[in-house]
Amino acid sequence: MSELQLPLILPVVILAAWGILVLLMAPFFRETGRGLAALVSPWSVSLLGVIFACWGLVTQWRGIGNAVATTAYGMVRVDRFGIYVSLLVLVVGFMTLLFSARFLEREGAEQGEFFALMLFALAGMVLMLETTNLMLLLIGLEIFSVTLYVLCGLTRGRVRSIEAALKYFLLGAFSSGFLVYGLALLYGGAHSLDLAAIGQAIAIRPSAMITMGLGLVIVGLGFKIAIVPFHQWVPDVYTGAPTNVTAFMAAATKTVAFAALIRVLAGAFAALIRVLAGAFADQSAVWIPILTWLAVATMTVANLVALAQSNIKRLLAFSSIAHAGYLLIALVCLPELGIKAILFYLTTYAFMTVGAFGCAAAVGGGDLAAESGYDFISSWAGLGLRRPLLAGAMTLFLLSMAGIPPTGGFLGKYLIFQAAVASKQWMLAIVGSLNAVVAAYYYLSVIMTMWFKQPDAESASPSPVPPALAFVLTIAAAAIVYLGVAPTRVLGLLHGIASTLI
Repeated sequence: MSELQLPLILPVVILAAWGILVLLMAPFFRETGRGLAALVSPWSVSLLGVIFACWGLVTQWRGIGNAVATTAYGMVRVDRFGIYVSLLVLVVGFMTLLFSARFLEREGAEQGEFFALMLFALAGMVLMLETTNLMLLLIGLEIFSVTLYVLCGLTRGRVRSIEAALKYFLLGAFSSGFLVYGLALLYGGAHSLDLAAIGQAIAIRPSAMITMGLGLVIVGLGFKIAIVPFHQWVPDVYTGAPTNVTAFMAAATKTVAFAALIRVLAGAFAALIRVLAGAFADQSAVWIPILTWLAVATMTVANLVALAQSNIKRLLAFSSIAHAGYLLIALVCLPELGIKAILFYLTTYAFMTVGAFGCAAAVGGGDLAAESGYDFISSWAGLGLRRPLLAGAMTLFLLSMAGIPPTGGFLGKYLIFQAAVASKQWMLAIVGSLNAVVAAYYYLSVIMTMWFKQPDAESASPSPVPPALAFVLTIAAAAIVYLGVAPTRVLGLLHGIASTLI
């Protein structure tokens, strides 16, 4: 408990202040420009803001060590778990911003407010990650959600983009209703919105009101994570939104929402599970089976539907839903194993998702892809001959998603299935392994199309890959290979983070 300390909220302040600066610059710098002109554009300034925010997080990391620092009278909690996930989200944001300038130029949507909205979204995400107060968590979630609603409709002259924004807004508002009602029930049952206080109330006297509140919070976050049956918005929104926005949404939103769910379950409701398993043994199967069957349904439905997709962005959308199912497996495992597996999987997922959607942006991109036909997998035939480096990068990202060694995706799946076996969640381990085999089919079918099918005679070759996007794809590919080949240091780091959180 302490008064407001600026160093502990510095990353959020930097992102918000830079967002306001970029917003003020936008009317005067409508175009990114090239050469020296690009150095004073909203694009370059927003990149600088993310770098400074990363510097603030690194400073916090060095300053607190394995301890926990609080400010704003306990509402802001800074620990290595929040800092690590925040850094991961900022890296995703930096990579997205880096290749967005030329992408927006090609899409005819070169609007300075895009960069300001991205910074505001990142500020909301970091705010959500560095708190154990449910009210502040809700504020952070709504900040980045509102900005994403606008970003989905960024290409205002195209129907699909407006449709995606409207669908996301309506279902996002619907999910927020569940979350707010759940928070109200938690407050009514525990008389506090702080996770530690809620945990103490549960340990002393669990109640039906608190249990119902947890259920509604899981539903509200389930929409953001996109788990079955709360996934209906994902395929249409991912397909209709500009591809750079889709890449950011798919990687960052899921990462933040899962981190928030871990905070809730590990911070307050771990006590509930222990109490229900002891004094109230007849109720011990309340939440574990629900999360178990949600994981089974999410993996199975997403992978089976993905088999029938002919649109690359819809296929990646259902793939994203399936990855949420794998992550749910780790949530019902022993915390010391599950949390480390989730953090490693989220790290790998972030890089391979940004990379895959970056390749989609390089080949076609946004609604122009629908007009040119590059949204369809069949149009990727012969990409290995026309753009071998681009096809090679996409192959690596798809192999990682399929869990093929020596990529980071393989080790991520291995850690999750290992945690399930060690936690005696046999069914989840078996169903997850079978789903991984099913998923490999549609990933490999895209690879086969790129390398072994001949393009149509009238097919136009994709445009050259812009240098910024090529750099992003290189970084993503290098990260995936590193996480698969030499993960020892990362795993050691994540083990320490998981230990402090538990």
